[in-house]
Amino acid sequence: MPMSFEDFMAAFPIQKDQTASTVASHDTSFFIDTGDKNANRLRAALNGESWHSNVRDLVASLVTAGLSDEFIAALAPAVTLDGYTVAQTTAELRPMIRGARQKGFGEVHIDEDDPLAGYTIMSAQELSAKVFPPIDWLIPKLLPKPALTMLAGPPKVGKSWLCFFFALQVAEAGHEVVYLASEDNDCRLQSRLSALCPFPPPDIHFIAGLSCERPLPKGQAAHAFIRALKAKYPAMKCLVVDTLASIRAAPSSKTKKDEYTLSEEEFSGLRKLAHDLDLSIILVHHTRKAKEGDASPVETILGSQGIAATVETIMVMKPEIGSQDVGLYITGKDVEQQELVLPWQSPGFGWPQDMVEGRLGTFQQKCLEYIRAHPRCTQAAIVEHLSCDKGQLSAAVNKMITSGLISRREGLLIAN
Repeated sequence: MPMSFEDFMAAFPIQKDQTASTVASHDTSFFIDTGDKNANRLRAALNGESWHSNVRDLVASLVTAGLSDEFIAALAPAVTLDGYTVAQTTAELRPMIRGARQKGFGEVHIDEDDPLAGYTIMSAQELSAKVFPPIDWLIPKLLPKPALTMLAGPPKVGKSWLCFFFALQVAEAGHEVVYLASEDNDCRLQSRLSALCPFPPPDIHFIAGLSCERPLPKGQAAHAFIRALKAKYPAMKCLVVDTLASIRAAPSSKTKKDEYTLSEEEFSGLRKLAHDLDLSIILVHHTRKAKEGDASPVETILGSQGIAATVETIMVMKPEIGSQDVGLYITGKDVEQQELVLPWQSPGFGWPQDMVEGRLGTFQQKCLEYIRAHPRCTQAAIVEHLSCDKGQLSAAVNKMITSGLISRREGLLIAN
């Protein structure tokens, strides 16, 4: 993912007895490492000492280390000198990256005679000792990054409204978002945006498919399109594709692969793209009508099971009977399985709530709020505060205890 200058210097610390001047201005040996030499190259470049040579050698070492083109290009702000723009620096970095790859710096040589070559095998102790960075959440507990997320639901359930909610949450947190709305025009997007957020954050960008002169690209061309968006908006952290069908290419009529295999290959490519570009990609899709034998909402996703098996986060929307609220089932590799309720706020959805809590009535919600604000309170205190009937309160308290929202200990009420 993009790295600040401070993070880079922390990763490649400079030793006390080394200075920028110890780095040769024209290091034709291209000795590659990821330690002090790279720190010196970066420091020298920022001091204006042989900027091109030092940045070129730095880029070559990062290519050799296996970093993606977009990762390296995203370092542009950290190596931009006064008097130059980030766009100019990016334009300098890209041919350096291509040149390094053409010279073979990024190639990994695998011994074809060794069947285990190219595979990392570690013991349980080694795996246990590894330290991994925490999950990067664009929306805590809902939307990790990088990741490929599938948001599915029946027609008119509010998928686009939920996508707007996600996009605005991410943008308001300071991240750049691109919303690809294939089935909307500019007027419809403007109306929806104005209703939800009269003063929208600046870092959200829209592409209205019905207002474009060209159809959206499909298949591998769509991958190139997404890469181009990342190049145009290097700070982009989230891409919403509404809908998935707009970028899916029809399989070749000559293929002998089954639907599961084709789906797995297609979504594996999109998943890799999300990780290469350090993006959270949200794909909007449809569900079929639920059947009696469905074990979970995931099985209602339209198409092959290869889709659900390959994406990393799955969100399935389902209408709540007798209510404008919508149920949201979430599961995935990094997110915990959750059943939430999306409260309809006309227009748009509010913050997702726990399914049990979201189904509470108004009186029960007031009781729960009081218990949370006054832990170890008595029922008598609630009756006095809400001026309610004791029998009504007892019924509400018993229901919340049964649902696991609160507990009663020695006659006192505590929120779980």
